Amino acid sequence: MAAASKNHQGTWTSRFSQDTLYLLIIWGAGIILRLWDMSARNLWTDEAWVALAALAPTPGAALTLGRSTPPFYTLTVWGLAQTLGGSEAVLRSLSFAFGVGTLILFWFVARRLASRAASLAGLALVAVSPVLVYFSKELKQYSGDAFFALLVVWLAERLQERPGKAPWLALALAGSLALGFSHGAVFVLPTILVVLWLKTPRPPRRWVAGLGACWGLAVIAFYFLVYRHQVNPMLVNYWGGDYPNFAGLMPFSIWLAGALGRYFHYFFHYFFFSTWGWLWGAVFTAQGILTLAHTGPRRLLLYWGGPLLLTLAAASGHRYPFMGHYNGSRLLLFSAPWLYLLTAIGLTAAFAWLRRLPQRWPIPALAVLILITAQPLALLQEDLRPLDNRQELKPLAAYLQDHILPGDQVYVYLHAIYPFKYYYRGNVDGVLWGTDCTEKNLHVPAAGLDSPQRLWLVAAHFPDIAYLKLFAAKLLGPGWHEEALISRHNAALFLFIHQNRLMTKSRHAPPELPQSAPLTPSAGTACPETPLPPRQ
Repeated sequence: MAAASKNHQGTWTSRFSQDTLYLLIIWGAGIILRLWDMSARNLWTDEAWVALAALAPTPGAALTLGRSTPPFYTLTVWGLAQTLGGSEAVLRSLSFAFGVGTLILFWFVARRLASRAASLAGLALVAVSPVLVYFSKELKQYSGDAFFALLVVWLAERLQERPGKAPWLALALAGSLALGFSHGAVFVLPTILVVLWLKTPRPPRRWVAGLGACWGLAVIAFYFLVYRHQVNPMLVNYWGGDYPNFAGLMPFSIWLAGALGRYFHYFFHYFFFSTWGWLWGAVFTAQGILTLAHTGPRRLLLYWGGPLLLTLAAASGHRYPFMGHYNGSRLLLFSAPWLYLLTAIGLTAAFAWLRRLPQRWPIPALAVLILITAQPLALLQEDLRPLDNRQELKPLAAYLQDHILPGDQVYVYLHAIYPFKYYYRGNVDGVLWGTDCTEKNLHVPAAGLDSPQRLWLVAAHFPDIAYLKLFAAKLLGPGWHEEALISRHNAALFLFIHQNRLMTKSRHAPPELPQSAPLTPSAGTACPETPLPPRQ
């Protein structure tokens, strides 16, 4: 008996050490991926308006400039900028902290809901997911959506194991805090209440009711004080194609199929880098749902599906996009941890079933097939240096600042306004700010005292150079000649000279421009994606 007990203890210790090693490797890799390129990548359009809010002189001004950004996220970034400066690394540090917190919390939540193998597989998916990695180093609130979804579920799970006043208070505070950091929390918290109501004995259900009242008051307060003023009719129209089509059963079914396809494509496309690679994720997620329906715990299905159903209800009222176009599924990032855990459960269930077969070759065959289609080197490259929303406007702004001449005119394309204001250190008096990405017939005097010597056009976040040249031709008309162009990833700097001055341009010869870098097309730049600032 003593020998058997000693052998069992040795096995347990070995398993514990093995799990610790796996955790350290996965956590370490996930943290490195989230740190890499965090400060080197230029701020893109949507990040830049949050950056300008963080550089505002007062918290009130920051909240106004933050627009649709959750208030606590804006104020926290503002505090970091006032204390540590406004560099890209400092501004993105809050998203990084949420990303690392998601990585760590996931393990502790997953072990309460899934097997050891599925938890490790799910953690690996979370660690290398290009979507979660990207938003951990973007100056937007979306990584907080995943973090707070995990945090409130973890507190709710602990509450069921160790009931008491302190856990209830901690959950109430965490949920209220989540509402200030994450728009998606309004869909997550009701699901927590449903799970607690179903799992809690009848007498303590008054605590669930009290928790619901606390969160309900917090929702009302945030809505009337902040979110009601952030509703932007242009953004509501922008997401119009992502609201349900209730014209009939068939139109709704077609719409829903497209929405689900976009959802799985968004969260799994970069894992498999092929047109139909996302089907791996859909298949294993379906397997995970069937496994949980049979063996449990079924509350994991609620944690994943409950907020999505509430989002669908909000989309039905034209209040929130459901699995949107133009990377709109990022607004459902609160569901990503549960989606990856469901996928991991389905994956491990599939391998467990294959192990019961008399033949052994299907297991390595499936593993090799998944590895080949996943293209790990491409996945690593995307994690280390994401191409999504990469626009390198910083060097172009610096170049313009060094080479602009007195009398030159500068026009800034609509989607470049915010990053230009963040990166440009020159005088912006007299700069023409774009008001529409289809703007035409800009009034620039061709003669007289007010006529510019030359005109610079600064652009970012546009489909391609051909589109931008056509835009410039319609904007300026035939009188202007394109003298030079520098392009970087989804950013461009044009120099135009008017035809009347071509004969005398030697007096103001254009500078030698460096060679353009390859240009990465941008997706989802349809107007009006960004609120229009007033022309100054």
